[in-house]
Amino acid sequence: MLVSEYLRKKTSSLISTEIDERESQATLRFLIEDTLLVNRMDFSNYLLNQEEINFLDKKVERLKNNEPLQYVTGKAYFYGLEFDISPAVLIPRPETEELVHQVLKDFEFKSKNKTTFLEVGTGSGCISITLAKNLPNFHFIAIDISKEALEIAKNNAKKNNVTNIEFIELDFLQESFTQIFLNYPQLQSVEHLISNPPYIRESEKKVMSNNVLNFEPHIALFVENKKPLIFYKALAKFFVCNINCKSGLLYVEINQYLANETKDLFMSFNLENCTIFKDLQQNSRFIRASYK
Repeated sequence: MLVSEYLRKKTSSLISTEIDERESQATLRFLIEDTLLVNRMDFSNYLLNQEEINFLDKKVERLKNNEPLQYVTGKAYFYGLEFDISPAVLIPRPETEELVHQVLKDFEFKSKNKTTFLEVGTGSGCISITLAKNLPNFHFIAIDISKEALEIAKNNAKKNNVTNIEFIELDFLQESFTQIFLNYPQLQSVEHLISNPPYIRESEKKVMSNNVLNFEPHIALFVENKKPLIFYKALAKFFVCNINCKSGLLYVEINQYLANETKDLFMSFNLENCTIFKDLQQNSRFIRASYK
């Protein structure tokens, strides 16, 4: 069977309330290109053997169950880099690329300086690894509560030839800062902080798609309705208590519906220079905070 015939046959099977014909075909095209390494210019000439058809059929069945394409292929692309992923980590989002872009823009003329960034909740490592790749003179420390996520992040660092980064398994909310510094003295050298923490309230689940709810790790997504800013409070407290560098910066991705509340929280910790940034969809998506 030619690839073009396979596409025609399978496209309709993926159409649902969450994916239209155009997106269905685009998903299949990417799947075939990425897994079989067949250039789409050759789709009308490439003849699939039975083993390849069986392989693709299994992938398509997973897609029909609303499993995200990135989990089906086991990889995602972020800021021009390839990352291995699994359901143990969030799928890297384009919005988070914008956060990384803002950091790189801010440090464009400081890239030769020596400085240390701490990322809280690294997941696949996409933020720290991308920054470390583009800022080779900087040192990055990436922490996460999940041992499995850290293994994926470590592999992604190797995959992208990034060496100026270290990974630590740490529950940022549970450990006291005193204990953290006793166990990990290298954190005392941190000058800048970045995080894309869990920020979606449990009440917001009802408006989310099934491919997110059923497959992505809830521990990396959701917070209690009564404590929606729990991670931001911990980040602000760590920043003001332990980062003595007056030029230090705190970067976070935020819940667009709680942008002003998050900004007010940071300002209550005397982080008076607090700016909300909008993403390309004009949603309030990031905050950069500092002392001055």
